Amino acid sequence: MEFDKAVHIFETMHRECQIDLCASMGFLDEEQLHHLHEAGVTSYHHNIETSKRNFPNICTTHTYEQKVETLKKVKAEGMRACSGGIIGMGETWEDRLDMAISLAELGIDSIPIIALMPIQGTPLEHLPQVTEKEILRTIAFFRYINPLADIRLAAGRALLTNDGELAFWSGAYATITGNMLTTAACATIRSDRRMLQGLNREVTPDYWRQKEDE
Repeated sequence: MEFDKAVHIFETMHRECQIDLCASMGFLDEEQLHHLHEAGVTSYHHNIETSKRNFPNICTTHTYEQKVETLKKVKAEGMRACSGGIIGMGETWEDRLDMAISLAELGIDSIPIIALMPIQGTPLEHLPQVTEKEILRTIAFFRYINPLADIRLAAGRALLTNDGELAFWSGAYATITGNMLTTAACATIRSDRRMLQGLNREVTPDYWRQKEDE
């Protein structure tokens, strides 16, 4: 069974690696989430994508309510919940505000904000590209409404100056780095470390410092 294989992989990583583990496996029940937690997974990622009103315009294979119920199960299990969404999918500013409030009500711990990169041949190819000003404004009020959450930059960073430097002054806390999860590679781990160090942000994991001290 694929889920059992995943649990075994997480158990192995938890035992052999000094990293925090986050799973992103779609809709799971309480028992499955508990097994992941026991295996060493401390966070679960499950984006709500957009507002409740706009969700049916974007997805028809499942409902917004199913997303919310899964996140409630994650929190009930005692795991950190990671959930955010995509801006630039034809939603209004009210939709973005609604999404930020919904995440606050759910007590989400980590919020990735993704800016849509319209790709030719996809259903949303005709939509206008969001501007840097829009992205920064979105980050700012997400931070205001979710003051304790980690607001993370995700895909769409190519739309930002210096891969998002201004975003960290607008309320971003962290970033998904590298080119594995993006539609267009831009920043690298090395360039991100350089940029964040320039902002006087601490970017060295505790386990790296421990090795350096040995």
